[in-house]
Amino acid sequence: MQVLGSFGLDPVLFAAQLVNFLVIAWVINRFLLRPLMANVKARGEKIAQGLRDAENARRSLEEASAKGEKMLQQASAEAYQLLQNARDQAERLRAAALERAGRDADRLIAEARAVMELERAEMERAVQGLSLRLSGRILESAVEGLFSEEEKARVVARGLERIGRVSRS
Repeated sequence: MQVLGSFGLDPVLFAAQLVNFLVIAWVINRFLLRPLMANVKARGEKIAQGLRDAENARRSLEEASAKGEKMLQQASAEAYQLLQNARDQAERLRAAALERAGRDADRLIAEARAVMELERAEMERAVQGLSLRLSGRILESAVEGLFSEEEKARVVARGLERIGRVSRS
């Protein structure tokens, strides 16, 4: 113990300081370091959980983005198909309308030709009747002074009969 005294150390004081140091170390460890380390550990776990959540969110975002892109492509393909179907249907309707219009035009032309033929025949009969009457008057005027009334009537009737036969053939 004297050796310690030669170095200027008091063993009682040294033991008291050693006990004080151990008590303070225990108090600091118990009330300061443990809660602090628990907080550091909890914070580390929260940070790790946050990083895992961020990674999961990034993956989910990538998956959602891929799904969205796929849905957009599908919607675009469906829209293109709908548009193509509408164009095809419009073309079919246009072709059907043109066909109907052609049939209607052919029918109207046939009806118009039939009406024209009837009117032509009617006009021919009217012209024939008019020409017979006119020919009769001309014949009457031509034979006026040459024959008696009875002969004149016979000649005119016979001439009109001949003219009628010629115009019918």
